Amino acid sequence: MLKTIIIFAKTMRFIILFLLVFATLTQAQVVNIEGKRFLKDTNGFVGRADFNFNINQNVQQVLILGLNVHAQYVHNRNRILAISDLSFFKAGKQDFVNSGFQHLRYNYKIANRLTMEAFVQAQYNLALQLNQRNLAGAGPRIKIWKKPKFKMYAACLYMYEFQVQNNDSIREFNNRISAYASFNIDFKKLDFVSTTYFQPNLADFNDYRIASDNVLEIIITNRFNFKTGINLLFDTQQPLRVPNLTYIYRNGLSFKF
Repeated sequence: MLKTIIIFAKTMRFIILFLLVFATLTQAQVVNIEGKRFLKDTNGFVGRADFNFNINQNVQQVLILGLNVHAQYVHNRNRILAISDLSFFKAGKQDFVNSGFQHLRYNYKIANRLTMEAFVQAQYNLALQLNQRNLAGAGPRIKIWKKPKFKMYAACLYMYEFQVQNNDSIREFNNRISAYASFNIDFKKLDFVSTTYFQPNLADFNDYRIASDNVLEIIITNRFNFKTGINLLFDTQQPLRVPNLTYIYRNGLSFKF
């Protein structure tokens, strides 16, 4: 009886660990770069790097690895944004999360409301059978509204896409539009950021992706914040056995020091 209780307790601990890490590390197929921009507009360099590595040995070995490097350089009208993100979660011999992306974006501010931007990105997500996706694109970004409490931007970019799916059995070369709208509402104790992407295939408008990323941050104290958010992705051309609609729901605490 005692042995059964111990095994049950270890199993429940593993399930809880999996749910927490999965909610934290899983990457959607459409990366929300808007939510990763630094708000600093003054000249100079700003960056952040986060790394986590955990090994848990119980009924089986659990390996968790996460790396995020995020940097931005601003000089007058020029802005360069670089992001690298890797996530890995393995229990025993099975990979539950194995994803990552690298993104480089260049912005040139033409006028007060108009910015031209260009980007390249490499991405993979083995949990969603996305072996490789390489992107390159460019287009205008428009500042619709910018006030201390409310900001809104929109863009319509051309994007060239090469992707390999379903264990190398599907290879595609696509021309897409990547249009997005993003807004931020900043209250005294609340901060809400929402970005929605629409990415149709120019050769077949029945092939499209809609992604929406929404995050609410609640300020508890000067050092502690609570974050909750949901990421939705609807893709009409998902690989076999992957649903058209996938989502990630996240909760977490943030500590500032």
